[in-house]
Amino acid sequence: MNINVSPQLNHNHYTRKHTLSFKGYDARPLKSVVMTVNDDFESFDIIKQMSEIGKKEGFKVYFTNQTNILYDNLDKIKSFFKINTLSYSKWAQDNVVLTPDNRVLYYSDYNSGSGFATRLSNLIKGKSVSSNNLIEGGNLFFVKNGGDNELFVGANELYNKDIESIKKQYGVSKVIAIPQADFHLDMFIRPLNNKRVLVADDRLTIKEIKKAIENIGKYKISHNPSKSEINKLNDVKKGLQILLKDFEGDVKANRNPKADEIAEVLRNSGYKSIMVPSRVYYTIPNTKADDLVHYLNYMNAVVHEKPDGSLIFLTNKSMLNKDFGITPEISDKIGFDFEKMFVKSLEPYVKKENIYFIEGNSNKIAELLKNEGGGIHCLSNEIPAEIYK
Repeated sequence: MNINVSPQLNHNHYTRKHTLSFKGYDARPLKSVVMTVNDDFESFDIIKQMSEIGKKEGFKVYFTNQTNILYDNLDKIKSFFKINTLSYSKWAQDNVVLTPDNRVLYYSDYNSGSGFATRLSNLIKGKSVSSNNLIEGGNLFFVKNGGDNELFVGANELYNKDIESIKKQYGVSKVIAIPQADFHLDMFIRPLNNKRVLVADDRLTIKEIKKAIENIGKYKISHNPSKSEINKLNDVKKGLQILLKDFEGDVKANRNPKADEIAEVLRNSGYKSIMVPSRVYYTIPNTKADDLVHYLNYMNAVVHEKPDGSLIFLTNKSMLNKDFGITPEISDKIGFDFEKMFVKSLEPYVKKENIYFIEGNSNKIAELLKNEGGGIHCLSNEIPAEIYK
């Protein structure tokens, strides 16, 4: 995909490293989120945003690095960024796996994993356990089914693996293989609570972009806009038409399993799939079919359940509204922007005021998604309240 109505975007393949296991959970009451964002000081603003939301919504945000300390004070975190040379993996969710039965698993051959696992196990008063047989990061979700914990696993990860051994290692009653629409589950599904699972449906994204283009034409006919307004609307329309053509081509070229196939597996396993417009990507030619690079991804999210059962949804801010000149004023006129598109799809499940788009300084999140294949979920190790002793 070439979006040539904005500055040229970097089409380099992502460099995110997935060497360890993942501790993803469906939507549960969170006690805390642990982050290790570290590549530059701009990353501090991501933690700051998360921390401010956590204070408001009822969970703590910690930061750790190559120290024996978990900071939960923004001033201390900021000072740490200013005075330290940082060399720790930013992908907190890939460093360890936190199991529902109060264990912290870490890859035995990863030097930094042991220290991080120790700090987490101290926090939850659990036990850290080394292993050399963990499933690749980002490809697991613990999900509740009544009183049991079951495990979603990316189907590609199960090749040559023994299901009974996986069930024992992760402390779950069942393993469900999810067809892989991307390189990791957390890039195309997001479990909520009560056995409901969001599924990225690219057809819906295409449908919403087409509707936005139509709305521009309708607005020009019905509202007699000024010449200046018409020029701005035409620029937006041209950009969206280019995006639509490119994205339709990428979706057609993408050989990965589609949303309907994922929904069928979920349905057969007793889960409800909720189709949502939640990603825009391009495919990389002449490489594996699952090599997608994301301009926008709202699936890669942290979800917190409040005491009243309502959900807090923390996801990634995209640059697409800015790239296409969709200002708040234009959005009001045409009834569309990329965030509104997603918020509307979640209306029956998450209140719009409970959806947060994390940005960071200088649109750091959008940069990470595009260049390194990871977003806010990849940066956050969720710790459900039920795991604390």
